[in-house]
Amino acid sequence: MDISSIAGSSLLYREEQTQQALSTKMMKQSADSQNQVANLLAQNAQQAPHPTSKSGNSFSFSTYA
Repeated sequence: MDISSIAGSSLLYREEQTQQALSTKMMKQSADSQNQVANLLAQNAQQAPHPTSKSGNSFSFSTYA
């Protein structure tokens, strides 16, 4: 194997590593964003008013799920 083919293979390998690192970083950022959305939804669910139950024979329908 000559020097130029070894150098070319090395550059391709380094480029592949860079692409993998970028993909990993993008997946981590996406996971962080989803985690933030989940936390906001959990906070909103805790702050939402809870439906009150009515006594008697009448039925009530709640839109809170």
